[in-house]
Amino acid sequence: MSTRRYACRLLAVALLSNLAVTAWAEDAPAPAREANYTGTLLSSGPPLPQGLWIVQPYLVQTEVTGRYDQDGKRHDVDGVADDWRVLLPMTYGVTDRFTIGATLRGVYARTDQAERRWATGDTSLFGQYALFQGQDAGRTALAVGVRQNMPTGRHDQLDRHGLADATGSGAAFTMLGLYGQTYLLAERNLRARVNLHYRVPGAGVTVRDRSGYGTVPGERGRVHLGSAFQALLGAEYSFNPKWVLAADLLYEREQGATLHRQVATPAGTGGDDVQREGSWRVSVAPAVEYHPSSKVGIIGGAMVSLDGRNSAELLSPQVSVMFAF
Repeated sequence: MSTRRYACRLLAVALLSNLAVTAWAEDAPAPAREANYTGTLLSSGPPLPQGLWIVQPYLVQTEVTGRYDQDGKRHDVDGVADDWRVLLPMTYGVTDRFTIGATLRGVYARTDQAERRWATGDTSLFGQYALFQGQDAGRTALAVGVRQNMPTGRHDQLDRHGLADATGSGAAFTMLGLYGQTYLLAERNLRARVNLHYRVPGAGVTVRDRSGYGTVPGERGRVHLGSAFQALLGAEYSFNPKWVLAADLLYEREQGATLHRQVATPAGTGGDDVQREGSWRVSVAPAVEYHPSSKVGIIGGAMVSLDGRNSAELLSPQVSVMFAF
C-alpha cells in the first residue's frame, strides 16, 4: 500500500473517530465512578490542571528485527545490537490551559570495546495550550503544542568518545503538535486520543568523522533535516479503577535528509551531496496499566512495527511508572 493511501486512511480514521466520540460523549450520562489512566505508551493528552505535577520515567528497549526496503519489502537483519534508553518526562500545569514540560534522556550506550556505559541523550522542552476544554460528559479537549529538541547527546566523533553508536541527533529541531482527547461510555471508562505532530524542516547538523549520519573518519559535512509527520490514534479501556487496557496506532513519515560531505584528499578538499530517501512506518503499541492509587500508575507494553518503506522494523518493549503530585 502506498504512503499516500496510508496517510489518507489514518487521517480519515482519526477525524471520523474524533467526530463520533464527541457526538457520543455529548449524550452520555454522568459517570457512576471515576476511572484512572496513565495515558497510552505513545500519546500525549491535553494540558494538566493548574498546579499538578506529572513525573513519568520510562525504560525502553528497542530491537531492530528487520528492515523495509524502498519497495516496502521486508528483509531479515543480523547482528544489530539492541538499544536501551531511560526517558524522564516531567510536566507541570501552570494554568488550567497552559502546561510546560521537559524530557531528559539517558542511553545505555555500546562502546567500541563491545561494553556498555551510560551516556546522555537529547533533551526536549515542551509547551502546550488548550484551545477548547469541554464541560460535557466527554470532557472533550483540543490543544496545540510546541516541542523543542536540544542536542545534548553525542552524534559525531564517535571514535574519539569510544562509542559504537550515536546517542543523540545533534539537531535543534522544532515539533508542532495538535492534541485531541475525549471520554466515552456511561462511566467514562473509555478514553480516546488523537495526536498529530509535524517537524519543521531545515534544522542543520555539523558532522565530523564517524557519526550517526553515515560519515566515516576523515569526513566532515553538514546535514539538513527534512520535514517529518506523525499521526497517532490511542485508546484506553478501564475495567475498574485499577486495571486498564491501552493501545496506540502510529504512522510516521520522514522526508529524506541531505548530507553535504567534505573529504580531505592529497589534492585538496573534495566533496559531494548525499540525499537520503524519504521513509514511512506503521506501528501498534498494546499495553496494560495498573493503578495502585489515583496518584500512581504503572504501564507496560511494546511497540511493534507492521509495515514500512526505507525504515527499520522495530520491537520495542517498555515500562513506565507515573507519579502525580
